[in-house]
Amino acid sequence: MASELETTPDVGDIGITPAASCALLADLIDVLLPGDESWPPARVVGVQAFVAVRLLEERGKEAFPRLMTALIHAGGPFDVLDEPARIGVVERFEREEPEMFGWLRDTAYIAYYENPFVGEVINAKGHRYELRPHAKGYPLPRFDPACHKPHHGRGRCTPTEQVRPVDTSKLDLENNRTRRWGLER
Repeated sequence: MASELETTPDVGDIGITPAASCALLADLIDVLLPGDESWPPARVVGVQAFVAVRLLEERGKEAFPRLMTALIHAGGPFDVLDEPARIGVVERFEREEPEMFGWLRDTAYIAYYENPFVGEVINAKGHRYELRPHAKGYPLPRFDPACHKPHHGRGRCTPTEQVRPVDTSKLDLENNRTRRWGLER
């Protein structure tokens, strides 16, 4: 019986070195997020590394040769192409591999906008942006019933002083515990 390492194709098995594979992914990311005079290019902030790690974690090692093969089939590598031709390769890749393209695009955008350098640009443009909002949160204005109370006729607003605890005594919470939140019904 062959081991998984013997049966899983490696990037070298498709005729591309790991360095060329890295450059091909970085070039794809740069077409998606090229940057400009104020926004750093995705390659400069290392988005390709985060995408590669997420690709490995979510899709396994065999995803790399599949991705490289798809990019080469679409017209890559990018290094000898001008900008319109690079965009054409990405458009062909999107048409030929819509699911893979969508996953890579979304992963690249998330990795880009969670990058500390990109967060600095967002803040410098006058938008409050916390890279870790769960730690500090965003300041909210004090609740004003005149402004914030729903006026659409659906639902209702219960004043704080009228809020009462819900009776949970019949739920047997001491013995009835959920082990996998959201996964057990």
